[in-house]
Amino acid sequence: MKKIGMLLLCLLPVLAFCGCSNDRSTKYPVVNEYEGVSLAVDQENLSATKGVFLLKNDTDHDIAYLDAYHMEKKDSEGNWEEFVGTASATWSEETKTVAAGTEEELAINWKNLCGNIGKGEFRVVIEVDGYPIAAEFTRE
Repeated sequence: MKKIGMLLLCLLPVLAFCGCSNDRSTKYPVVNEYEGVSLAVDQENLSATKGVFLLKNDTDHDIAYLDAYHMEKKDSEGNWEEFVGTASATWSEETKTVAAGTEEELAINWKNLCGNIGKGEFRVVIEVDGYPIAAEFTRE
């Protein structure tokens, strides 16, 4: 019994450091560097709980994206912070493609993951062929 107690005492500091983190800093300090690929918000279909985004492929080849997104909000110091729960939000497990010269409409409902986003500056980030692509928008 003493051995188990000692083992738990030794593991406690490790668990404290790799447990929950309060660091919500973006994991995407640089976005939109994939030439010919863009993500834009459809302002007419934007609310506090969902939005429609247009992924445009102006390249000469097909592009692929995982059906996942990150929702971020700009803090008072101008830094992007991730909403809790959207770090790996997925609509499905499949990878989708967008043909060269076309665009795909992405309907995103973030209500179940981060609720009503309220007012502020926001961005949605998706990964396309490994590159983070973002669309920024403001809610007033």
